[in-house]
Amino acid sequence: MWKQWKWLAILAALAIAVVGCGAADEGNSDPKDGGAASEQPAPETPAESPEAPAGETPTEQPAEPAEQPAKELGVKTGETVEIESEIEGMKETVKVVEYTLTPYNISYVLRDLLSAPKVENGQVVHTAKMGDYTASVWLEVKEGMSLDQAVEEVRKSYADGYEASDPADIGTELNGYVGMVQGYQKDEQFHGFHVFDLNGDAVVIHHTYPYEAGDGMGAIMSDMLKSLKVEK
Repeated sequence: MWKQWKWLAILAALAIAVVGCGAADEGNSDPKDGGAASEQPAPETPAESPEAPAGETPTEQPAEPAEQPAKELGVKTGETVEIESEIEGMKETVKVVEYTLTPYNISYVLRDLLSAPKVENGQVVHTAKMGDYTASVWLEVKEGMSLDQAVEEVRKSYADGYEASDPADIGTELNGYVGMVQGYQKDEQFHGFHVFDLNGDAVVIHHTYPYEAGDGMGAIMSDMLKSLKVEK
């Protein structure tokens, strides 16, 4: 009888041990083995962009400024006036016509010996017949171009067969503006250009005239260059 009770007690102890191990395994189960998985934090929801308050229109980006069209060069003829000029070392009163380049408001005077101006290919052109040749003075405005850039570009017009003289700087004592001049010779004629920086725009004045008209045209060009200015 005592042995039977002892055997029952051992069986009961084993049963309690088995139940305890099962509970421990259930608490420490690995998710990979089919056990209960540990709780993971919920993924964060991206923050939404703030909306404009009701009744308000979302701010629009400013549009890029439209490209400004190129200005069209023109010329306005003014009064005929008398000035004192120096020709071959002698003072002489001569008649000149006042002109204004539009829309740049650049003014100059030119002897009435030369014709009324014509606008051709973006240039204002004056001409005069001199023997077998035609003397010409023509102007153009290179808007927003520096003095050096304008000189480099203009020189390309005198690259074919012209004999060049040395370029020279022009100080402000002539008309208040800095500039550059370069002369050429070709086909028994003097050629050349003057370039001035007039408040950020380059003004180019070309000339062509025969050798025999050198003294007279030299005085005409001198009077013209001295008169060049931007009207306020």
